[in-house]
Amino acid sequence: MVAAGQTQHPTTLGAMLGEQSSCGEAATPSTISDLLQQQRTFFQSGRTQDLRFRLQQLQALKQAIREHEPEILQALRVDLHKSEFETYVTEIGISVLAEINYALRHLTTWAKPQSVSVPWQQFPATAQIYPEPLGVVLILSPWNYPFQLAMAPLVGAIAAGNCAILKPSELAAQTSLVLASMIQKTFDPAYIAVVEGGVTASQELLANRFDHIFFTGSTEVGKRVMTAAAAHLTPVTLEFGGEKPLHCRCHH
Repeated sequence: MVAAGQTQHPTTLGAMLGEQSSCGEAATPSTISDLLQQQRTFFQSGRTQDLRFRLQQLQALKQAIREHEPEILQALRVDLHKSEFETYVTEIGISVLAEINYALRHLTTWAKPQSVSVPWQQFPATAQIYPEPLGVVLILSPWNYPFQLAMAPLVGAIAAGNCAILKPSELAAQTSLVLASMIQKTFDPAYIAVVEGGVTASQELLANRFDHIFFTGSTEVGKRVMTAAAAHLTPVTLEFGGEKPLHCRCHH
């Protein structure tokens, strides 16, 4: 999907798993491993389980987006020649900010235990389903909507009580820089962090075990992401673009 005025780029995250990129690497195996360990420690502390903490972080993200709106607009103009109106409508306001507001309104209800029926043989037992966060999630975003498709999964990850690592597309380099700066100023990297870079950074991320992976892009690259996830039995959410977009959730 390419909005009017945009320049065609290689397949989403195409440089991630084999194509060459002109971007320099910003991460090494050791730094990624250390970051993952920091996030696992943060998650295991139980802080993200607190509903008030999640609501505070959603508010913090909302405020950060508002404060960095001029930089976001400029970055998307540089990367994709998007107008301010198009950027606000498709990347910021109607998409991300609206999604944050929706999560803020409904999170308390989403987090409540849900009563379910039990077989009569187990009378007088009762049963409830308790929503629980998965842990540390990886978000791989594409070049064509580089802000919206990084932030939307992040909103869900925060609301659910997860830690997250974002890998923006190196093909939208200016947006990647703005995202990294905004997240670094807003969140403890042990909670939410951005890893920038090209082929090597993406490969190193996928070589590690995450508790869930969000990916938006082509079917071809999605297969490679799912193959990497399968090695660790990691559940994935794949959103495929093209003429016949497809969204699927896969659990191993």
